[in-house]
Amino acid sequence: MARKRKTDHDSAVAGALDLFWRRGYHGASTRELEQQTGLTRFTLQTTYGGKEKFFLKTLDAYLDNAEARHFPDPETYALDDLAGWFRGIASTERMPKIEDAGCLAFNSISSFDRSDPEVNARIERYLTALEGRFAAILSRAKVDRAIRSEVDPDEAARVLIGLLLGLHTIMKARTSDRFPQNYAQAAVGLIEGWKNQ
Repeated sequence: MARKRKTDHDSAVAGALDLFWRRGYHGASTRELEQQTGLTRFTLQTTYGGKEKFFLKTLDAYLDNAEARHFPDPETYALDDLAGWFRGIASTERMPKIEDAGCLAFNSISSFDRSDPEVNARIERYLTALEGRFAAILSRAKVDRAIRSEVDPDEAARVLIGLLLGLHTIMKARTSDRFPQNYAQAAVGLIEGWKNQ
């Protein structure tokens, strides 16, 4: 059956996102990318600049969606909401299957060396946006006297970034769902320990 020649950008990105998510950038061949997106090799090269440039567009779309729908909301989240967000990452409803690749942004951190400035810019965007949201939530909690006075919101936000990256590593490496759930619970315990009693 002949492949469809014209594919709209959003459909192509959605198909690529699914492929890169399952196989990773290095595991996805150009042929699979053609099959998954409906793009020809020629279109992939002339319109998007090749596989890596198309991957970056896919990663941008992933980050846009994550920031709009999945990152914690600094305007409305209290400490309990932030703790629930960490718990939710390792919930049975949200955790990827063991054979799946997991978070596309985290996979980009672990799949590319640090010599690629375009990938680095996306990784920095991911980490900076999350750290900023954590810090904003914790700063508001401090103003509201919901956290202990000695807790520094910026330092605490950096600790949460480290825990989040560790949680993603454990999810990717796990042989059982209990490992990431226990790790998420440790993050929850830390956040709850910051509360003003």
